[in-house]
Amino acid sequence: MSTHLNINLYPSFTNVFADNTLKGIFYPLCTVENKNKYPNHLFHFVSSNGLWMNEDYVTKENNTSYTLFDIVDRKYHFAGDVRLYKGYAQAQLLFPRLEAEFEQNGKDYLKNRIKTKTYISILKQTLTPDEIKDFDIDYFLQTFYEYSINKLYFQLYGSFAKFRSIIDGWASNKTKSPVVYPVTTKELDYILGDSVQSATQKANHFDVLGRTAGEEFFTDGNDTVLLYDVETDKVLCWNFYS
Repeated sequence: MSTHLNINLYPSFTNVFADNTLKGIFYPLCTVENKNKYPNHLFHFVSSNGLWMNEDYVTKENNTSYTLFDIVDRKYHFAGDVRLYKGYAQAQLLFPRLEAEFEQNGKDYLKNRIKTKTYISILKQTLTPDEIKDFDIDYFLQTFYEYSINKLYFQLYGSFAKFRSIIDGWASNKTKSPVVYPVTTKELDYILGDSVQSATQKANHFDVLGRTAGEEFFTDGNDTVLLYDVETDKVLCWNFYS
C-alpha cells in the first residue's frame, strides 16, 4: 500500500484524460501523487457512476467491475469499448449542456438547497424524448447533480463531501475524511477475489494506491480502488459497492 499521498480534489477532465472519449461518462474524483515512491507519476481516481453497463460490450480493458488505463504523459488513455456504458452517446451530447446550465444556476441551487428530485424535474423539462431515450436519465442527472454540488461546495468553502448535510439535511459528519482510504490485504482479497488474476494475469504486480468512497463524491456507495502495475505502467480502476 502506498502512503504519504498528496491529494488534489476535483482535477479538471483535461488534466486526467488524454482525450475526450470518456467525457460525460467518467468523473474525475481526485489526483494523488506519491513523490517518494513514484516521483514522476500522477494517479487519478475516477468513476463512471451515472450510467449502467451493457455486458455485450465487455472487453479485457473494461468490464462491469474495472477499467484498465494506459498512462500517457501522466494522463489516462482509454483502450476499452465505450458501448459498455448504456446511453454513452446521449450522455456525451448532454454533458456540456448540463455543465453550462450548472455554471449558470449551480450557486442558486446550492443557496436554495434544491433537492435532487427537483433538479431532475427542472432539467428533464428542457430535454426532448430523443435526447433521453436508451438510458436512465434520472440516474444520470442525479449523479451529475450530486457530483457538481459537492464539487462547488468544496470550491467555495473548502469542505468535502457535504451534499447529504447541505441538500438532504443529514447531520454533518464531524470526522474529517481522508479522501483516499487505505486498503488492507484482507479487504482487497474480499473486493477483488480472483477476478484481477484471471483478467490481467498480473495481479501480484499491482501496487494498491487506496480507495475512494462513492458516497462522498455522490450519494451512491460505488467505491473505487486504484491499483498500479509497475511493469506495464497501467492503472486498474476497480469499482465495487461497499
